Amino acid sequence: MPYKLVNDQPVEAPEDDLLGSGAIAAGIASMIVASRAASPLVLAVDASWGMGKSTLLRQIEAELPKSSGIITERFNAWTAGGDRALEGLIKSVLVKLDKNVVRRWARQVLKRKRITGLAKLVAGVTGLAKLVAGVTGRLLGVNRLVDEIWARLSVDASSGNELRGLIQGMLSDWVKVDGGRAPGRVLVMFVDDLDRCSDEVVVKVCEAVKLYLDAPGLIFVLCCDQAVLARGVSGPARGGLGEGRSYLEKIVQVAYRLPQPEDGQVRRLIDGCARRSGTTALIDDTVADILIDRTGRNPRRIKRIINSFVLEHQLDPAWQRPPLGSTQLVTAILLQQLYSPFYDMLVRQYQTADLIGEFLDYADVRELIPTPPGREDDQWWVTVRRSFETHRVAVPDSFAEFRELLPAGFQELERELPEEFAAWVRDEAFVSLLRGIGGQETRDALRRKLVNRPLATEQIPSPLSAEWESSSSAVRLSDRDESADFQGRRFVFVDDNPPSVAELASMLEERGAVVKIHSTSAKALVEVAQLPPDAVVSDITRGKDLEAGFTFVEELRRRGYDRPVVFFTGRVTPQRRDRALELGAEIAVAEYAVVAILRSALKVAPPVGIQVGGLAGPSR
Repeated sequence: MPYKLVNDQPVEAPEDDLLGSGAIAAGIASMIVASRAASPLVLAVDASWGMGKSTLLRQIEAELPKSSGIITERFNAWTAGGDRALEGLIKSVLVKLDKNVVRRWARQVLKRKRITGLAKLVAGVTGLAKLVAGVTGRLLGVNRLVDEIWARLSVDASSGNELRGLIQGMLSDWVKVDGGRAPGRVLVMFVDDLDRCSDEVVVKVCEAVKLYLDAPGLIFVLCCDQAVLARGVSGPARGGLGEGRSYLEKIVQVAYRLPQPEDGQVRRLIDGCARRSGTTALIDDTVADILIDRTGRNPRRIKRIINSFVLEHQLDPAWQRPPLGSTQLVTAILLQQLYSPFYDMLVRQYQTADLIGEFLDYADVRELIPTPPGREDDQWWVTVRRSFETHRVAVPDSFAEFRELLPAGFQELERELPEEFAAWVRDEAFVSLLRGIGGQETRDALRRKLVNRPLATEQIPSPLSAEWESSSSAVRLSDRDESADFQGRRFVFVDDNPPSVAELASMLEERGAVVKIHSTSAKALVEVAQLPPDAVVSDITRGKDLEAGFTFVEELRRRGYDRPVVFFTGRVTPQRRDRALELGAEIAVAEYAVVAILRSALKVAPPVGIQVGGLAGPSR
């Protein structure tokens, strides 16, 4: 059967509740029923992006009894329209009230305001008496009446108190009288996607809840990330994030923080998504462990990764031709989405064609360092020698001496390997994932495929990175403004492969910088001498010269250039970082990291909403 995409719609049917949040929903619904006499109340369901808030809201609504005077209504703040959010929320409440209550209060408003303009909207009706009769005679529907009430009482700031009094009066009538029905009715408003809205909309919705809809008979359930809301209201609160939280405490009586799913829950989710997408045979224990640990247990992110595989497999037939297949594609997607620094090194690795093999050799060597085998002809010794020789670490001629000096030699080896290797090698699932790719032929085919035709699916930041925080809960992407933060700055690039720095150069030029790219140190030295740039960005290896970039910067410093220098390279090793520091330079493997370094070095203020993370973090 073909692979299929899985949707990300909120769950309503119990059989679709893969995370088992139905019990939580039932508990919250029971609390709402028991507490309705204490209304008005505002409850917040608090969780970050993609953690299942909307699903929980739907489940709470489904659990509320429909025959005990409880009425429910949904309001999506994100789709309500920016400047009309306050109006939309208030109207959503009023139209759910009994028609007789709305008409009775609409008649009072019309009489009090002595409105004549409404008559133009009703053909053949003239005079206030006929207008009032029309209202009483139900010629106008509830929606139209609510529109008219809003139009008459929202024209200026002075009518705010009158509007608030009107709403509270209508709700009081609806709850206590309403044609002899049992008192104690309550309207539960479910407000979703508030944390996706602009700061202005967040403030307007909070204003509606606190100033106009703080009345008996109303219970609000807000679906939101409170960290985002606190930031959104921090301006009106005239302070920072702390003041924003204090502002929210005046509106929200209680907040329920949706807990992170447990291993068993996430595994059920993964298994369910695998069944629906047809990928069950591909998601083994290793893949499942990685999805659990590296996604922050985020259901939406897990679904995105599975859908990325389905899309790539369907649109790129190369993944269906040996030696590549579905297993290698799953690995590529996981590397791109969850181990992006490794993926970035893999697709632009100039020093070695087999980064995966290099890492696996390191893992094999490290595993047996404490108790090395006793025979020189053991396969492990072959791996050790290959790894040492590849990285120009001296290998003694004598086997006995080699075994005795091995611990020190291994430390020297680690200084020549990418810094991240030491952390990744402790990730058993990651090591197992790479071992499952296949032999060198398959590894080479995988790398060529990713270099020549990169994955088409979007690479989104990992939840383990600082960039994730700045793009989801802490800061929304729409807040970014990077139009001209390097306006007028000049940069000189040195790289013997100019296309490899084209994207970085473009990023800086789009922000107003002037970038000159040279393929040799000699040409760059001439330009720097003529008109010193604000900063220099250099590669390290050129052809067979593994130290070309360091030699170039040494000469720059000797000639007196004292401005920022950044080494932009395919790998950052401890040895390279130490060498860069000796030269008063920084080093990075990702475009976004170079931009962050240049901002800091040149005292350029970061764009609105950006939190600068580690220097070797994920790109794009």
